[in-house]
Order: sequence, then C-alpha cells, then structure tokens
Amino acid sequence: MTIHVQQGEIDGVLFDFDGTLADTLPLSFHAFREVFRKYTGREYTNEELVSLFGPTEDGIISGVLKDESLSAEACAAYYRLYDEHHEEMLKLSAEIRMMLEELAEYQIPMGIITGKSRRSLDISLDKLGMRHYFDVQFAGDELKRPKPDREGIDRAMEALGIHPQATLFIGDSNADMAAGRAADTRIGGAHWFEEVQNVSLTPEPDYVFRSPAEVGRLVLKSRKG
Repeated sequence: MTIHVQQGEIDGVLFDFDGTLADTLPLSFHAFREVFRKYTGREYTNEELVSLFGPTEDGIISGVLKDESLSAEACAAYYRLYDEHHEEMLKLSAEIRMMLEELAEYQIPMGIITGKSRRSLDISLDKLGMRHYFDVQFAGDELKRPKPDREGIDRAMEALGIHPQATLFIGDSNADMAAGRAADTRIGGAHWFEEVQNVSLTPEPDYVFRSPAEVGRLVLKSRKG
C-alpha cells in the first residue's frame, strides 16, 4: 500500500463497485461483447469496451447502436446475459467480505457510488449477498452527473453525515480518482483484482491498495490516532 500523508480519523468509506467491490469486469465484458457481436457484427476488445465506460449499461449500448428500438432490445439482452452468467463467472471475494465485516465491526458507515445501472447493481448485490453492508447506494441512473463528477460522493457523505476529510473513497478508475479529489475526500486506488479499469491512476491517489485487508488496517490505524 502506497501512502501519502493524510491526518485524522477515517469516519466513513465509500466504494466504486465494478472492479473494486466485485470482480464484475469479466462478466460485463462478456455480456457487452455478446450483445455487440449480435447487434453490430463487431468483436469489441476489452480496451474498446473500457473506453465506452462512464454512462450506465443502457447509455453505453444506446450510444453504440444509435437506434432506440434496437437499443431497448439489446439492453434487455445485456441484462439477461449479466443475470444468467453471474453465478458461474462471479463470486464474492473472501478478502472483500472480510474487509466489509471488519469495517462493519468498527462501525464505519459504508456506501457505494457506481456508474452501473440500478438494475445491474441490484442483481450483483443480491447474488453476492452483500447489500446489508451498505448504508447508502447511488447507481449511475440515479445521478444527474455521474463520475468523474462529485455529485454521488457528495450525496453519500450528506446521507451518512460524514465530512470529506474524514471520508475515504476507493475505486479502480481515473474517473473515481477525479470524483474523489473533486469532493475533497481521501482517495484510494483498488488494485486487488486482475482486471481494473485503469492500471495507472490519475489524479494520483493518496493510497494504492494491493489487498482489501490494507483498507481495514488503515482505518483502524487512523482511529487509534
């Protein structure tokens, strides 16, 4: 874990979802690739798919297809694939569960700010059995301005009653780092899964976590002074 100088207690932890709390990227890549193969005839690479990230899944698909009726059909196909292949392609990491249990034991409020849609977020939270850990969740289609805008982080901090300087926001993308920096929180880069959105993070995070266990250790250390 690379640490820059940050002082004071951490009173709340906010997370991105895809590539941070769950290794969903291979599943998302699979569903997008199948949909785009069917509806465009093109084979998209992982790098091409990542370049489309930012909007929700619906926004990504409609942006590529440019046809409202076709996009609706393709979106339905995406969510069907995401749901049907979820259990075979994605399990909740034991290390992630241990981190969440530890933070809950410290009575640290937790939240999710993600660019994925509420529909896919609900599928993953329920199938992975992790909904109960989070006091607040904001999906991409519940925000007027998605990351890298600070709106979701600001709304989560307000809901949890925590101040920016006492908040740690963790994500795996440049958009996450930019949103956290704009909201004046501490920012942490999650580099514990094989697939991440951005290997080199900009702006530079305050912390780079190679293991979820490092998050619990940092929070505990901050609260012990």
